[in-house]
Amino acid sequence: MRAEDEPYCRACGYSLRGLTDSSKCPECGRPIVEVLVRDSFPGARGRRYQSQRRLFGLPLVSIAVGPSGGERMGRPVGIIAIGDLPKGVIAIGGRALGVVAIGGFTMGVFSVGGFALGAAAVGGFSGGIIAGGGFAVGAYAVGGMVIAVLGGVGGQVFRLGF
Repeated sequence: MRAEDEPYCRACGYSLRGLTDSSKCPECGRPIVEVLVRDSFPGARGRRYQSQRRLFGLPLVSIAVGPSGGERMGRPVGIIAIGDLPKGVIAIGGRALGVVAIGGFTMGVFSVGGFALGAAAVGGFSGGIIAGGGFAVGAYAVGGMVIAVLGGVGGQVFRLGF
């Protein structure tokens, strides 16, 4: 039984804790640089929280940020989800997916982020029916550089007419 943050050989599962004199796994003989694995991130502490209150079977609030155990990124799912890869009605985080999505890379009905996709999207790059941002693509778009089907306002506008 290995400790959670203990390094081990990917090939045979042998514990490599304290190994200093060898460049090979003592059990299977494979080079350490090819087989060294550590499932967790010692010293790096993520945060996890989930409310007891539920709505439609989902927690009302779910927060998962940073590494925890064997998980490299937080993956919260809830009505309000906050974290690295959130999914929820309201999703806030790095790569957010939800009805209302706010973050770096977002997809949702209403989406705000560096890269935003949705029915109504606002961000550095945005795409949607209604889009606004530095580079906006949509039926109706507003921004620095715009590609629009029906109407567009901005510094450089390209209108796709049918």
